[in-house]
Amino acid sequence: MSTSLFPDGGWDVHHYIFEPSRFPYDPNRHLTPPPATTKEYTDFKLKTGLTNSVLTHGRSYGADSTCLHTFTQDLDPSTTRSIALIDPETITPTELADLHKNGVCGIRVNMYRYNAMHDVELQKLALTSHSRALGGHVIVWGGGSSMLSDDSGTGVPEDGDGDVKVTKQAGFDDILDLVRSGHLFVKISAPYRVSTQAPYFQDLKPLARALFDANPQQILWGSDWPHTPLMKVRKKYEAFKKTPYLEVDDMAWLRSLRSWLSDQEWKTLMVENPQRLYDW
Repeated sequence: MSTSLFPDGGWDVHHYIFEPSRFPYDPNRHLTPPPATTKEYTDFKLKTGLTNSVLTHGRSYGADSTCLHTFTQDLDPSTTRSIALIDPETITPTELADLHKNGVCGIRVNMYRYNAMHDVELQKLALTSHSRALGGHVIVWGGGSSMLSDDSGTGVPEDGDGDVKVTKQAGFDDILDLVRSGHLFVKISAPYRVSTQAPYFQDLKPLARALFDANPQQILWGSDWPHTPLMKVRKKYEAFKKTPYLEVDDMAWLRSLRSWLSDQEWKTLMVENPQRLYDW
């Protein structure tokens, strides 16, 4: 077990479990991932030194969150919370209460269902429907290369001298204002979705530093284990074809991120913020 990075423990606030032999995938899924079991994730935690986690409901299961309770029990409910994916048009208050009772602490929006992967207006409609179902509150988890990249989707844009200008993009100051005021949490996760500079992703340092300089109390970290492929709209035959996971050097990425932060910032990111947000 690696404890050098996490002397005070470490919280992974975004990972998946896929066990199709126990819980079959949704027939309308956008992706068919290979098995990634609770046993394998437990081994990953031991290897990295992580102590707590937030299990995110994989979109391949559709809006059926019944697997979350079993996976949470397998992982250890004393150290595991979860994020559910719901159908806001059919879920009842009783079902929402049951989710909460079983360790669910947030809701994920499935943009694929709304054909909203590349349509901001449809994304707004999806968020509105979930907010109404939850009485005005929703937690959104997601992202893709188009959110922090140039038009070609090849990574973080650079100017002629190779300097990262991600912090100069339209709307980024608005995000910083929300972080600064404490109205928005930002999750640092899956750098390979916006950068091609693996395994250290040094081009993302200015982005991370801007967020921490705005308000270190509002930043979280997630592994995105087992590292599903880049997000895109797939045709039916593509969605039903088993798609391998990306190969990611998790320890190299963690050490790189650690080198950008002070000791207190690292503890705030990996322990104090998730403790506060997820009521550990």
